[in-house]
Amino acid sequence: MTRRALLALLPLLLLACGPKGSYQDVGPAELYRALESGALIVDVRTPGEFAQGHVPGAVNLPVEAIATWADEVPKDKPVYLYCRSGNRSRQAAEYLKKRGYTNLYHVEGGVRAIQQAGYPLVR
Repeated sequence: MTRRALLALLPLLLLACGPKGSYQDVGPAELYRALESGALIVDVRTPGEFAQGHVPGAVNLPVEAIATWADEVPKDKPVYLYCRSGNRSRQAAEYLKKRGYTNLYHVEGGVRAIQQAGYPLVR
């Protein structure tokens, strides 16, 4: 495992005994319906991946820096998390869940599933 990966996982391990929240797994259709309702859409990929194409209206908050942005995520509106395949966004959801968030939605399959379902990405 690379040093970068270990650093990204460290905050998750440190919060293992913290408050318990929750999140739901959703698909691309629910994500795109949430765009219309004002939900926060968070792309946890790297800035380079984000620049190659992302969900319209998404903000780029890389999972590698989650410890610096986690407290800025609102707890009073739905927050949808996605990445390329669903792995990093699940890590982010788990991290936020352990911080007590209950308004989280994890997009299963990430960008791959979004593209397979035919939904648009923007650059």
